[in-house]
Amino acid sequence: MAATEQTAALRTYRGNCHCGAFVYEAELPEIKSGFQCNCSICDKKGYLWAFPGEGKFTIVKGTDDSLTEYQFGPKKLTHKFCPTCATPVMGQFRDGPPGKQRALNVGPPRVANFRRGSRIERNANRFLCKIRSIQGISTWDLERVPFDGSALGDKYVEPEYKGSLPAQVEGCKLYTGSCHCGAVGLALMSKPLDETYDDRLVECNCSICERNAYVWAYPKVEQVVLFASDPSNIGRYSFGKRTANKTFCTKCGVPMTSERITQPGEQPTHHPVNLRVFPTVDLTKLKPTRSPGRTSLLPLYVDP
Repeated sequence: MAATEQTAALRTYRGNCHCGAFVYEAELPEIKSGFQCNCSICDKKGYLWAFPGEGKFTIVKGTDDSLTEYQFGPKKLTHKFCPTCATPVMGQFRDGPPGKQRALNVGPPRVANFRRGSRIERNANRFLCKIRSIQGISTWDLERVPFDGSALGDKYVEPEYKGSLPAQVEGCKLYTGSCHCGAVGLALMSKPLDETYDDRLVECNCSICERNAYVWAYPKVEQVVLFASDPSNIGRYSFGKRTANKTFCTKCGVPMTSERITQPGEQPTHHPVNLRVFPTVDLTKLKPTRSPGRTSLLPLYVDP
């Protein structure tokens, strides 16, 4: 394909973290599908990603240095997320060729370990687009292409939960999980989270849920323990009507729960949890209701 044809095939997309501190524009082929990887960090963050071409990338607001960095494994890829709202924004291949080091809001953590010379390795030094941060795209409408990233590199070891536990409830099961780095843990006492689960489950497409790929369950407060040995490892982000704080790990950026912001004398009844953090929960067996929060939750979010 001629260079002029390649250029013509690109379109300009605009994206941002939820709080608007980081805004970018990127030239990419039209996004009609996304790769859904099952590796450790893609599972916890719900990444959908693509292999775009080599279009231009422009930071409209903010800087690379204003984002929090997270590395693990071979540390060839640096994940970057907003320290305020936890939106995954981009990744960087430090050893990539000049001009091909940026991975836009990237998904797979082990791209550099893929088979040498493969199509994926050849694309690894180009943009890898994390679709959820891009404006105007409904991920519900995209074709999802499965990718077995968990089979690559060393096996990820799930961090051990070290916090206290909720009280046992008859007919319920204990689930424990954590962020990716293990700094923040979560314990849940719940009915079995499998195909028999009949309580409320929600996958919402509102501005924050779309970006952070939550799968929500709504247990009572006493059924949930959010734990960090260092309280500063739990970030909190609120917006809109400011009725809740979205909690996340400040070190690796994994979204955890939603805490109700109460008035003096008021006691919250429920503590919604993000089921992605529990390694023994098979999300394919669950049937969350899709909630059109993008158009129904007021005030409506305005893209920067």
